[in-house]
Amino acid sequence: MKSIFDNLYLYEIVLLFLGVFLFMLLCAGLVYFIIKKDDLKKLLLFFPIPIIMIGYPSIQEIQIEKDKIALKKFSKEVIEDPEDTVAQKELTKITEKLEKRATDIEDIKAVAEANLLLGNSEKVIDLTNKIIEEESQKTKEEVLEEVPKDSLKHTEINHKVDTKLITLKDINEVARIQKNSKNHPIAPKDTSRLQEQINRIPWGDPKTKEYLNKKIIRQNIKKDTTRF
Repeated sequence: MKSIFDNLYLYEIVLLFLGVFLFMLLCAGLVYFIIKKDDLKKLLLFFPIPIIMIGYPSIQEIQIEKDKIALKKFSKEVIEDPEDTVAQKELTKITEKLEKRATDIEDIKAVAEANLLLGNSEKVIDLTNKIIEEESQKTKEEVLEEVPKDSLKHTEINHKVDTKLITLKDINEVARIQKNSKNHPIAPKDTSRLQEQINRIPWGDPKTKEYLNKKIIRQNIKKDTTRF
């Protein structure tokens, strides 16, 4: 299960915990003031501070979840109507917001899918390259901690890494072919490889598979025919 803190920046998490701590401290102080029958007005003036500190990260988390829902909504609209410029603009805005927050494989995958729909192949390559490198290193370290280093072969480590990141690697490869197809027609062997990779990726929306197959291959056919 994903943590509620996964979408927040470090400073937002720190702000949240400090806000909770300060709120509890003020509550303790409030009890003390009541027992001592002191004036509560000055103490009550401080309560908005922890409320704001707690509220800001919470609002951010709610907004991020709304953006994720909007990402799915506008992705679906683009798939159903590729000529819908309004949906494309909205998807672009949401994607740019979420890619700044995307840190784990699931979020990177969602943002990468949206960028593929928009034809932003270079962004997909950059995003996936970064997480693939990070997760590959992390997986290797985890494997080496579980099993003595001298009992593992290099190929065994690579197999575990590839198994974990195969989806992102396939998306990365699709993006590379998409990028190349903008300038050069895809060779028949690349077309077959492209279709195979697109078909085996577990897309968030199953219609993405059909959409990308048609979009990239149709684009390739148009370029090929203009040569004659």
